[in-house]
Amino acid sequence: MLPRHHPGVSVEIDPSLRHSALAQRLARRDALPGAHENVVFDCTQTERFGLRGPGTMDWLGEAGLSAPVAVNTALTLPCGTSVLRLGQQDVLLTAPPGGSGARLRELRKAWHDSEIPSKGYEAYRDEGWAWFVISGPAAPALMRRISMADLRPESLKPAHLAQTRALHLDAVVARFDRFGAVSYDIFFDIASAGFALDVLTETAAGMDAGFQVAALHPAE
Repeated sequence: MLPRHHPGVSVEIDPSLRHSALAQRLARRDALPGAHENVVFDCTQTERFGLRGPGTMDWLGEAGLSAPVAVNTALTLPCGTSVLRLGQQDVLLTAPPGGSGARLRELRKAWHDSEIPSKGYEAYRDEGWAWFVISGPAAPALMRRISMADLRPESLKPAHLAQTRALHLDAVVARFDRFGAVSYDIFFDIASAGFALDVLTETAAGMDAGFQVAALHPAE
């Protein structure tokens, strides 16, 4: 497969590549939750853009984007874009759940058009990773049931992430505290999305905490 910055290759993403086994299983939700709602959202349809390899951090600087200083930390830019640093030269940029993906599309085009000698490579996180958000007062309790890692709020601080195991899968878990509540973004292999949903649905139901499981669609 050619890198997406190769001449003649479109920078547009085929939305069908983000479809998963969840498409027909979840009710659609458009409104953001309140701080006291316990929710599990599938955000796989929301824009994200991954880069890795030599030059990744150079391109972020050229684009005028702040980046986390340390690996396994994250930050949110004034435009709402989150930047997760997965390695020395490995980043994931995400649009805000339930928000517009226009800024991410602008950044993808800017990366494609950049002429700096080394700017990293497309990591295909948008096509290869599913994305769930777990939020609400009972979110930490649910995380304890789906991962052996210590993801308690006092251990995994806001703007930090863990590359660990969750839902019986390799996963990236980031703490962003979205929607005014403790919340966790979970990224994992999209091929396992249906299995992960089964685990989450069954586990959340067993807690009797009123978790709503839904697909949170982008604003557009």
